[in-house]
Formats: sequence, C-alpha cells, structure tokens
Amino acid sequence: MTLNIALVIGLLAAASAGYWWWQRRQGRVQHVARADAVTSEQLDAQRGYYATFVQFSTPMCSKCPGTARLLTTIAGEQPHVAHVEIDASVRLDLARRFDIMRTPTTLVLDGDGLVVARMDGAPTPDQAREALAEVHSAGTEYTI
Repeated sequence: MTLNIALVIGLLAAASAGYWWWQRRQGRVQHVARADAVTSEQLDAQRGYYATFVQFSTPMCSKCPGTARLLTTIAGEQPHVAHVEIDASVRLDLARRFDIMRTPTTLVLDGDGLVVARMDGAPTPDQAREALAEVHSAGTEYTI
C-alpha cells in the first residue's frame, strides 16, 4: 500500500514538473542569429517598414486566434509594424524553411526581412513586446 502511494506521489510530481517546464517555454522569446531575408513576395503580404510579426497558424489551433488578436494589437501600437498570419498547412515551404513544429509560432522580422526573434507557443503581451525590442534596424520595403 505504501509503495502504491509513493508511486502515485512520484507520478504526480513528475507530471507537475513536466507541466511547469512546458508552461515556462510557452511564448518564450528566442534570439535568432540573422539568417537570409524574407521578402514580401515570399510572405504574400506587405512587410512592415520597421518590423513584422509572422505568425504561423493552423485551422485546428485553439490558441492561434487569440495570438493573432494580441499581435495585431501590439503591431497597431507601434508605427510601421505589421502582423502577417500564415497557414502552415498551406505554406509548407515556409513552415519547413523555418522549422515550424507547432502552432502558433511567431517569427519577428526586422525592416530588412531578417528573422531576429522567434516565439514558440502563445506569447504574453510582454513577451511579444520583448521580441519586438529585438529589432534594431530601419526597413527597406516602405511604400507610400
């Protein structure tokens, strides 16, 4: 009987630790070494002059609509920042290129189209603003 109780407590402790670790990774901003640029044509949408949130979503993702609302709101707070939502199930070329394994995943592009930050999972407003703070350049695709 004592062994069974110890096993249950151990299993609950392991599950709690796993859940805590998984929750801590949600929306965490990862700094990305600059890679090749992404153009507006590749995104099928106009990039922001200063920065762009590129959100990869899927139709069955429960957190994607909330993430899209959050990123649209934060992009609207800053001048020349855009939010682009891409269906990862339709744009497999981009999903493979950026190693998208779950949705929502958000890439932050600077004004030149270079990926400067990545958020896997649903970010908080503070995490999204932290990712936007990684941008340190002016853009090149500004049109009037």
